[in-house]
Amino acid sequence: MKKKILLVRLDKIGDLICTLPVDQVLDEAVYDVTWVIQKGLNKILDLGEKKRKYIELDKNKVEESRALFSEFLKNEKFDVAISFQCPWWVNFEIFKARIAKRIGVLSQWHSFLFLNQGIRQRRSEATQHEFDYNLDLVKKLTGPLDIKNSDILFKFKKPHSSEIIEKYNLKQYVVVHPGMMGSALNWPQHKYIEYIQTLVDQGLRVVVTGTDADTPYLLKIRAQFESHPQVTWLQSKLNFEELIQVLYYSQKVIAPSTGVAHIAAALDKDIHAIFSPLRVHHPRRWAPRGHHVHIYLPVLSAGEVPCSGVKNCKIKNCKHKNCMENITL
Repeated sequence: MKKKILLVRLDKIGDLICTLPVDQVLDEAVYDVTWVIQKGLNKILDLGEKKRKYIELDKNKVEESRALFSEFLKNEKFDVAISFQCPWWVNFEIFKARIAKRIGVLSQWHSFLFLNQGIRQRRSEATQHEFDYNLDLVKKLTGPLDIKNSDILFKFKKPHSSEIIEKYNLKQYVVVHPGMMGSALNWPQHKYIEYIQTLVDQGLRVVVTGTDADTPYLLKIRAQFESHPQVTWLQSKLNFEELIQVLYYSQKVIAPSTGVAHIAAALDKDIHAIFSPLRVHHPRRWAPRGHHVHIYLPVLSAGEVPCSGVKNCKIKNCKHKNCMENITL
């Protein structure tokens, strides 16, 4: 009989994509794997090349999700649970369900109480990639693995439709996605404007993507290009499957440290990703994983800008001031 394994990652798009490939080292003849993901991210798994079982929980609706999760655990009777990232009540429910092996990161108080095979990782030090941190937890179950981590990638399937491409008559275009959730430093808007202008001066068509939440990062760009004949403005006009189509059929994608960069890499696209040198934002931990990934950091003539910031930019006391201005694509 297969061992039933629960893998839990209740987080954002990029974090989930950096975690999902770990199940590829688990022999399907030995392990029966189920994922627990944040509600609303189901399309990531549905459109992935590997078929995955999952349930969705909304970590923002604690009472409702706890009841659902508790009942689920009672019915499924898992042998192993690996907690990559989750709130305290998830670890508590795993403990309450008496799952024999409870693996996860020893960090917050609940991890010491409810996990019995925890690992100290200190992810905030960003000494390795997020995927590698996650794989280290799986190795707690499997032991050492004779496989290159770079060979273990999350991949999306080729879109089954090109309807949105035909709708907007998109041909030979570059995607620029300037928005983000504010979890990292971004390229200034005037730099995006300069870059888009360079593209249109070359005769290229540009597609700008984003959501309503990205608006603060798009206001100046929108004022400059929304009506430009070579720029197609698709902010808040795409669902997830349509976004996949737009990224897949593009020549290349430009994006900051955000979920779109990880999606583009998982589509095997030429992705040019803009990153901050802050330790917790650094591409050493958060770079998209794929075969055509290009990373841009602030640089000086001697190399990468040395950054003393850990979680927050020290711009007021930094001799480099807004170093993100130094990035050139």
